[in-house]
Amino acid sequence: MIRYSVLASGSSGNGYVISDGECAVLFDAGFSLREIKRRVVNAGIDFATVQALFLTHLHPDHSRTAGIFARQTLLPVYMHESLQIEPDMAALRIPVHLSHYFTPGLTVRLGPFSIVPFITSHDSPNSVGFFISVRDKAFMLLTDTGMIYPHMLEFASRCDVLFLEANYDPELLKNGPYPWFLKQRISGNEGHLSNLEAVRVLRESNVARKERREVYLCHLSKINNNPERLQQYLSEQDSLNAECIICRHGEQYVAEID
Repeated sequence: MIRYSVLASGSSGNGYVISDGECAVLFDAGFSLREIKRRVVNAGIDFATVQALFLTHLHPDHSRTAGIFARQTLLPVYMHESLQIEPDMAALRIPVHLSHYFTPGLTVRLGPFSIVPFITSHDSPNSVGFFISVRDKAFMLLTDTGMIYPHMLEFASRCDVLFLEANYDPELLKNGPYPWFLKQRISGNEGHLSNLEAVRVLRESNVARKERREVYLCHLSKINNNPERLQQYLSEQDSLNAECIICRHGEQYVAEID
């Protein structure tokens, strides 16, 4: 039995955990360590089984607590290899001996976990997503990207559980209060995935037509999207067989998979 949780999702902080009961791995740490611990326990996972933290990128809503996590737990933090020389790393204060680095495309093995980082397209240095295998189940974390690459669709086609960004509704963004430059950033090649693009990932990876696939639509903007708008768009799509769970801003979601 694999237990997993969207600890929280959205601009106020992001985090995910996956556990096989004996070993757990965290992905992103965008809110307080105290709250991360509370939500891990709330997911039915013993925090003492957490082995490491993996970061997708350095934006604060994903990395805010990485340094505190490392210093207080003495557990390793895994990051893109290029971040060794990234100036923004200094603010996190991750101890050198707990800083571990990966190369996109190369598998990191940690207990029963095999974790493949892959390149995304975001305005943060060398951002990544993760394809995660544990026991006989596969997960994918794909958020904070303005582009959809073939390797993303390949990984998505193989996963049992997909954490997928659906950040903005194009019409709400266009007519919303943000200044023009910020609208361009969000919808640009180094921005975020829209509701339309999230559905494109589901269709082109065939996730939408597979049974027993769970999709968590994450990282919804509080200003440029809302769960009701996204649900309406999903209901208008044909042949979306995958179970799509829309993650509300800051809320936790817990599930198991046999």
